[in-house]
Parts: sequence; C-alpha cells; structure tokens
Amino acid sequence: MKEEEKTKEQLINELVEMRQWVAELEASETERKRAEEALRKHTHDLGERVKELNCLYDISKLVADSSISLQEILQGTVDLIPPTWQYPEVTCARITLEHQEFRTENFRETIWKQTGDIIVHGERIGTVEVCYLEERPESDGGPFLKEERSLLNIIAERLGTITERKRVEGALRESEERYRTIVEDMPALVCRFLPDGVLTFVNKHYCRYFNKRREELEGHNFFQFIPEEERKKVREHYASLTIENPVITYEHKVLAPDRTVRWQLWTDRALFDERGHPVEYQSIGEDITERVLTEEELAYMATHDPLTGLPNRMLFSDRLTLALAHAHRNQRKLSVMLLDLDQFKEVNDTLGHSVGDKLLQAVGKRLTSLLRKSDTAARMGGDEFLLLLPEIAGCEDVAKVAQEILEAIRRPFVFDGQEIHTTISIGIAMYPDDGEDADTLMKNADIAMYRAKDRGRDNYRHYSG
Repeated sequence: MKEEEKTKEQLINELVEMRQWVAELEASETERKRAEEALRKHTHDLGERVKELNCLYDISKLVADSSISLQEILQGTVDLIPPTWQYPEVTCARITLEHQEFRTENFRETIWKQTGDIIVHGERIGTVEVCYLEERPESDGGPFLKEERSLLNIIAERLGTITERKRVEGALRESEERYRTIVEDMPALVCRFLPDGVLTFVNKHYCRYFNKRREELEGHNFFQFIPEEERKKVREHYASLTIENPVITYEHKVLAPDRTVRWQLWTDRALFDERGHPVEYQSIGEDITERVLTEEELAYMATHDPLTGLPNRMLFSDRLTLALAHAHRNQRKLSVMLLDLDQFKEVNDTLGHSVGDKLLQAVGKRLTSLLRKSDTAARMGGDEFLLLLPEIAGCEDVAKVAQEILEAIRRPFVFDGQEIHTTISIGIAMYPDDGEDADTLMKNADIAMYRAKDRGRDNYRHYSG
C-alpha cells in the first residue's frame, strides 16, 4: 500500500514537472515569436531608412551634375519620392516652385497628404507634396510614418538650398555673359590672368593686337610679349597690390607681332582669397605708343637744338649744375668753353642760309667727334656753341682740347662740291678758379671768347679775371 502511494506521488510530481516544462516551452515560444517580430520590424525599419538614404543620395547625384538645370533637378526629385515611402505603389508626389509645377504621372490630390515648405531667405517659395491614393476611413490614423514626415522636411530644406545655389550660379553666369558681351567688342585690350601670368580670358581686340587666335593666348603666359628687361618691373607692380589698394595703373613696353617695341597703359585690379592672397587679375589696357613718342619728341625738342640735334642751353645748364655738384663733392676741376664761328654772317649773306645751316650742323658733328662720352657739346643759338668738360686735371688739358678744335674747324667743309673755309674763337673758364656756379662760368667763358676775337680770331683765351 505504501508503495502504491509512493508511486502515485511520483506520478503527480512528474506530471507537475511536465506541466512546468510545457509552460516554459510555451513561454519560450512566445518570446521567440516576439523576437522574430522585433527582428522583422527592425529589418523593415532598416529597409525604410536605407530607402530614405538612397533617396537623399540620388538627389545629391542629380545636384552634382553642374550641367543639369534646376527644373531637371525638381522633376528628378519628384520621381524619386514615391519609391521611398512605405506604400510606393499608391504614393504620388508634386513640387511647386514659383508658378512652376513638377509631378509624378499618377499625381492626384487626396485628403491623405503630407506637405513640406521650400524656404529661401526666410520666404516660402514652393512646396513638396506627397499624397496617398487609396481610400482610407476617416478614423484611420493615416498611412504615413513619422520618419516619412522627417524625410519630407529634409527634402524640402535641401530643395531650398539647391534653389538658392542655382539662382546664385545663374546670376553669376548671366553676369559672366554680360561681362563677356560688354568686353568682347570693346576697342580696349581686356584680359584676365593668374598670378603667374597665365591668361584666362582675352577679348577680340587683344587677339587682333597680338595677331593671335584666342586658343593661342588663353592658357598661355602673357610675359612672352614683354621684353626681358621690363618683366621685373611688371612683376613688382603686381606685388604692390593689396586688399586695401587693389588697383594700379602703369605703363610698360611690349613686343608687337613684328617684334617692334610698343608702349601700353594698363589698369589692373587684383582679386584676393579669404587669406588675402591674389588669385586673379582683371586688366584693361590701351596702346599709347604714339603718345609716348610724342612726349619723347616734345621733351627732346625742349632740350635739344632742332637744327644740329645738340643739347640746347637749358639742357647744358642742367648738366653743368650736376657736374658742378659732382666736382665740388670730389674736389675735381671742370671747364666750360664758349665757341663762336668767325665771320659766320658772311657765309649766310654770300652763300645763303641753307648753306649756313649745313655749316652749323657740320661744325656740331666735328665738335662732338672730338669729345669724350662724359663731355657735352651744346648749341647756344646763332653761331655759338658751348662745351662742358668735366673731370679735367688742369688748364693744360683744356688748352690741348681747344687746339684740337681750332685745327678741326680750319679744315675745309664741302657742300655740293663747294669748299667753305672758316675758323672759330674759343673762351675758356675753369671751376673753381673762374667761378663756382653755372651762370658765372658761362659769363666768364663768354668774356674770354670775346677777348679771343679781339686778338684776331681763330684762337682761344682763358678767363683771367
């Protein structure tokens, strides 16, 4: 009996254990199903996030193509939206932007709609709309996920940024086109170039001036047109430009297509980066060769005798003043000589002024041929000449030069087969013995010259006080 009771008790315990095991098994199955559901949901959510990321990535790919228009970007974005939503087969989209509309082929407005505003500079300029095409009861919470609302806002925000950037790019292109249109046919030389001198733009006049095609200039260095001795000066001009003073106007020489040297006047403006480094220069120039030559001619005429080409009294005085300063500083002597042709009036009266002019020109050449490079021969006017002899050791050296001049002038001059004989009288003044300033020396040389004439002409005299 006791054994039967024991057997019953064991069976009951085994039954209890079996029931516990079944319960644990059922709990484990429930947990497994929960895990599977969680995994399924996580996998689904992950798939949705991947779709969202792909959508944003595909929009970025559209924008990365610089040749694509804003309209193409908007239409492409509309087509990318439905595949990203939870129910793509019953989802449609539309983008409106400033009276323009871009939609999917199946677009239809419904009560189930999400909308995002496209904002530029705080102003709403358009919308992005996503509609659900299936009928749903009004009590339904809606077919859209909160993540889709977030994605819609991101798309709308990105379209605002893209629109603003495209506007800026468009404005820059229009500005560039206007710039090219304006400058292309300008009669001035117009170019842009990098700090190393490589041209990035030239207009038609620039091409014509250098007789080259545009492709032979753009991408090539403009220093090829500048003489070697001018290049350092040009580079120094560019180096002097700063953010505070970004514009400079200067003149420099260029080599024309025929390799002749011409002059140009340029106004350059430097463009700088955020660190203050120049990144490009914009330049407008013109050929000023005729003006420079005219100025040089006027300057020459102002300082030279038009008949003989010798320096005139003004230039002689300037050189004498500089020579005196040098002589004073270095404790050296110099000499001023005044020369006058003897009986020149008779040549004019008997042979005519044209022969007289030829004689003056020939005398000037003979005088110049006798002088050192540091000496100066000048024509005072009429038949008078001035000589400046710096770095003279003493009166003996001056007397030697004077004697050579007398002998050279005594040799006959021949014009059109006709010999002309003449002589010259010379007056000499020495620094510092006969004067310490230009006026005194020239006055005393004049006095000495008249003394030479009084002594019978064709000789020289030193000023003796």
